[in-house]
Amino acid sequence: MQLGKVSQDDYDAVAAIANPESVTKERVSEIEAETKHDIMALTKAMAEAAGDAGWCIHLGATSNDIVDTAVALQLRDSIVLLREQLCSLIDVCADVAERERDTVMLGRTHGQAAVPITFGLKAAVWLDELRRQLIRLDEAAPRIAVGKFLGAVGTGAAQGEHARELQRLIMTHLGLGVPLATTQVVGRDRYIEYVSWLANVAATCEKILQEIRNLQRSEIQEAGEGFDIKKQVGSSTMAHKKNPIKSENASGLARIVRS
Repeated sequence: MQLGKVSQDDYDAVAAIANPESVTKERVSEIEAETKHDIMALTKAMAEAAGDAGWCIHLGATSNDIVDTAVALQLRDSIVLLREQLCSLIDVCADVAERERDTVMLGRTHGQAAVPITFGLKAAVWLDELRRQLIRLDEAAPRIAVGKFLGAVGTGAAQGEHARELQRLIMTHLGLGVPLATTQVVGRDRYIEYVSWLANVAATCEKILQEIRNLQRSEIQEAGEGFDIKKQVGSSTMAHKKNPIKSENASGLARIVRS
């Protein structure tokens, strides 16, 4: 609209039907059963709902302009969520490091007794590693949450002389990064970087969880998970058991992320 190819009336008409009430999943599924193409089915369903304004839907676009940009929005939102959780975990480790700064405990190297440390130092090591993970995420986020709108092979030929400006306007409106150059798709190295970071931070979390599990061993019992003695059960047959169930479950999830 800002570049003069689509009128305000057509823009408003399309915006009015861009919702799941006007364009139902049932209608999209019906069309997809015929076309065998998901984005074409969505385009046709939207064009039906938009009436005379339907001509401008998907104008100059290719399927991955839609799909990859939608994925970028999902990645952006997931980064916000994970960043909030990571910051919360950092705050917890900072509190523990301060509170336990003078709590002396046995230090260990190679699984063997070494010289004394404090539990506060152990938490500070966790804190420092988590902060590095946060820095990595903040550095990577602008490279990860990037969409595209330059057509079938990335030239922007179907959008005309203002193709790059159109892409910039769309991505800016959506809060996404603008790629320097693309093909049909957004560069998959962006996704690889995110998955690599997820594996990295999962390894950090498992390191902390494994330490909790080890320190909760019956012969050590230097730290452990909380246990509700009135409600919680560690074993169906051994009443004395207090298993680190949360750490165990989360460790399993960390391995899934890394795989």
